[in-house]
Amino acid sequence: MRRVIGSILIALGCLLAPFALTAHWAATDIADPGRYIRNVSPLAAHPAIKSAITNRVTDEVVLRLRGLGLSVGGELIRETVKAGVDDDFAIAWVEINKVTHRRFLAILGHDPNPSAQEEDEDDGVGYDFAPVYELVKRKLQIAGMRDAARLPESHPVTLLLPTTAMTMIDGVYDGLISLRWVLVGMSPVLIAAGVLLMRDRCVALIGAGLGLAASMLALAIAMSAVRNAYLPGVVAGGLSYAAVVAIFDALTAFLRNGLRVIFALGLLVAAAAFFARGRLLRSRLAGAAFEARAHQSAEPPKDVPEGR
Repeated sequence: MRRVIGSILIALGCLLAPFALTAHWAATDIADPGRYIRNVSPLAAHPAIKSAITNRVTDEVVLRLRGLGLSVGGELIRETVKAGVDDDFAIAWVEINKVTHRRFLAILGHDPNPSAQEEDEDDGVGYDFAPVYELVKRKLQIAGMRDAARLPESHPVTLLLPTTAMTMIDGVYDGLISLRWVLVGMSPVLIAAGVLLMRDRCVALIGAGLGLAASMLALAIAMSAVRNAYLPGVVAGGLSYAAVVAIFDALTAFLRNGLRVIFALGLLVAAAAFFARGRLLRSRLAGAAFEARAHQSAEPPKDVPEGR
């Protein structure tokens, strides 16, 4: 009975491990504004991100200029936008992501800043490239295009997560955040309790280690499915698949590293327990053989019959 209960506890602990890791990641890297900005800041130099922003802002500036009755070559605007993205984009990218992150949390109901909820939540979450638009306006004026001062205020938005994706994320995110500490605490406790209940601790540790490794492998497969199967379906607006994947990889770096560490730890524990059990069995066999030889040598010799 103890073996059955111990096995169940170990299995439950291993099953909860991916959810515990994901909950910790959501509460730290996603919910925390500082961690979020640190994760996405390097993307300011990513070619796919810069190309997507250049295309979106160029289209917006050309459209606004034509609305003013001005005819300007698209290549001239594109080169100006590209120069702005190449030279002065890092700070603008941080501001863009601060707005996006606030809006993301606002839709999920986790942002204390009410101003982030003014936009229509039915629009999903996207990148507002207004800082880049204003930067290009200034560069056009410096380059001698006085009519650029007449450009109206604009918020060229590129959709990142549509409403359907946000609806799905909302339920999962709330559950992970609310149960974060329960999951993080229960997984190791259940595994430890299961190991302690088992009579053969080495076998229990082998099962726990392999179970942890298997659960992390399942999480890696799920992440790969999201990255390679789901993300192409949500690519919209001016963001290419390469840009969306770059954002996904930047935001899930902690999760990927965490599952790799736990996967390796699980295999290490299983291997150590396996070799320890083998050594223990060999020691017991050697001890049994020694006792058998000692018992045989201690027996008195049998009497030899006379006349033989």
